Amino acid sequence: MMREFQDINLEKMRAVVGRFGITGNMQTMPIKNLSDGLQSRVVLAWLASNKPHMLLLDEPTNHLDIETIDSLAVALNNWDGGLVLVSHDFRLIGQVAKEIWEVADGGVHRWQGDILEYKEHLRKRVYDEIAKTS
Repeated sequence: MMREFQDINLEKMRAVVGRFGITGNMQTMPIKNLSDGLQSRVVLAWLASNKPHMLLLDEPTNHLDIETIDSLAVALNNWDGGLVLVSHDFRLIGQVAKEIWEVADGGVHRWQGDILEYKEHLRKRVYDEIAKTS
C-alpha cells in the first residue's frame, strides 16, 4: 500500500488499513504472510483508497470468515460511493442493503421489504413448489 500510495505517510496509511480491521503488527507484514481474509481486507482498503465512484461486488464474501464479512460491511457502510452487490450472504445484505432487487420470472423487481422478509418469501416459495409436486 505504501508503494502504491506514496503521497500518504505511514501513520495515515495505518489508519486507512486499520479501518478494515488490519491492526498492530499485521499492518507491516508482507501481504503473502497474511491470511486469505486479511489479504481480502488489504484489497478492499486498496479499492477504497483509489476512490472509485461505483463498486460492483459479485459474491464478495466467498472465502471470507465472519469477522472479515463484518469488516466489509462496516467499510461499505462508511463508503460514500455507489454500490451494486450481488450476494447470497444474507448476513452481509442485512448489514448494507438500502434496496433489494430480485431477478426472477424473466424480470427485475424491487423488493419492498427487508432481507429477512425476502428470506421468508423464498422459504415459502420453495415450500409451495414442493407441495405442488407432492
